[in-house]
Amino acid sequence: MMKKVALVTPKGNTFGKNEKMSSFLAGLESMESFRFLWTGPNLGLITIASLLPSEWECHYIDENYRSINYNEKFDIVFISAMTQQIMNAYEISKSFRANGALTIIGGIHATLMPEEALKYVDVVLSGEGEVLVPEFLNDYNNKNVKRVYCETSPGSYSFENTLLPRFDLLEGYNYPLITLQTTRGCPHDCFFCSASKIFGSKYRRKDNSSIIRELKVINEKFPNALILFADDNVFVLRKQSKDLLRQMRDMNLRWIAQTDISIAEDDELLKLMVQAGCQWVVIGFESVSYKSLYDLDKRNWKLKQLPKYEQSIEKIQSYGIGVYGTFIVGLDEDGSDIFESTANFIKKNMLYGSNITVPTPLPGTRLREQLDSEGRILDRDWSYHTFWDINIKPKQMNCEELEEGLLNIYRTISSDSHVTERLAYLKQMAKRKKAILKEGVSQ
Repeated sequence: MMKKVALVTPKGNTFGKNEKMSSFLAGLESMESFRFLWTGPNLGLITIASLLPSEWECHYIDENYRSINYNEKFDIVFISAMTQQIMNAYEISKSFRANGALTIIGGIHATLMPEEALKYVDVVLSGEGEVLVPEFLNDYNNKNVKRVYCETSPGSYSFENTLLPRFDLLEGYNYPLITLQTTRGCPHDCFFCSASKIFGSKYRRKDNSSIIRELKVINEKFPNALILFADDNVFVLRKQSKDLLRQMRDMNLRWIAQTDISIAEDDELLKLMVQAGCQWVVIGFESVSYKSLYDLDKRNWKLKQLPKYEQSIEKIQSYGIGVYGTFIVGLDEDGSDIFESTANFIKKNMLYGSNITVPTPLPGTRLREQLDSEGRILDRDWSYHTFWDINIKPKQMNCEELEEGLLNIYRTISSDSHVTERLAYLKQMAKRKKAILKEGVSQ
C-alpha cells in the first residue's frame, strides 16, 4: 500500500546563539567555507529513502531552506538531527503527531540518547539506518512496530556494497555543495568526539565501484557542484584511495574532504588529489598546545604530529590544496595565551580557512562524562551545544574571558592586513595547482 512519507532536517544554528559572536562571524567573508560545510543535504535521510518501498511517495524537507507545512498530511515522518537541532526536532515531531503521523527519529543525538528521544516521538532508531530501517519496515507491515530499534553491535554493518542514496529528492534545493560518504568508523576515540561510539572503532569503506557510481549520479544531477566527502577521515586506506582518485581524474569534479595531516607524507597521493579535482581539505589540528593535545585521543596520535604541523601544512598547500584547520580553545590546559598563539599559528601558516570553537560537552563523549562528574556543565539546553556558545565552566579562565578570547582570534585573523596577505598567498597556490594539472596533461 502506498504511503506518504516526509524526511525532515530541522533548522540549525550556524554560528551559535550569542548575538555578539554570531553577528560578527556571519559578516565575515572568510567564513564562507564554513557555511559551505554546514549547509549541505542530510545524507542520512536520503539514504533511508533508498530503503523505503518504491511505491511510497517521499518528500525531503530541509527546514534550513523551506518552512514546514504542518497542514500537509503524512503517514510517516522521519526526522534526523544533531544535538544542537534536537529541541527543534522534538517540536517538529509534536506538530506532526498532532496531525496523525507516525514520527520516527534517528541521527547522532537520538542514537546516543534514545530514552530521551522516546519522550517526544513514536519510534527511535538508535544506530545505522541501513540496519534498522529494514527491521522497522518488517514490523510496520506486520502492524507490530516497536518503540526503539537499537543496533546491537555498532560498526558491524558491511559498508562495501551499498544502496544509492536518493539524490533525486534534492532537486529544487540550491545546495552550495552535495555530500557523499565513503567510510565509517574511527579508532582514535578523541576526548570530545562520539564517532567511535556511533560507528564503532573499526574502519569500514565502500568499494570504489559504489563510490564512482554515486559520483556519476551527483555529477549528472548537479553539474559543477562542489562535492564534500563527509567522512571523518577519508584517506586512511591509501591504496584504495589512490585507485579511486585515478578513476576520478577524468570526471571533471570539484571536491573537498576531511582528512588528517599525514597526507603531507605522501606526494603521490597529493598529486592524485589535485588531478582528481580536490579544492581544499579540512584537518582537525585541535590545538597548538602540547599540554592540551596530551591525551586528547587515546593514542596521542595528534600530539605526535604537533612538531610536524607547520611543515605539513606547507607541503599540502605547495600542491595548491588549501588547508582548512579546525581548533578548540578553552581546554583544561589552556591559559589565556592560547588565543594569541592560535591566531599566530593560523596567520603564520596562511591557512586556507579556519574554524575555532570552544569545548562542547556532547552526549557520548568522554569530555561530557568528565565535566558532568566535576559539575562544570553550566547549561544543559541542547540548543546551546553549538560549539560557539560557552556552556561549561573553563578551568583556567572564566566564561567571559573565553568568549572574548575566541572572538579576538577571529578579529585577528580577519584583519585587513592578514586578509590581503592571505589572498596573495592563495593566488600563488592557484598557480601551483595549474602547474601540477598542466604537468599531468603532458604526461
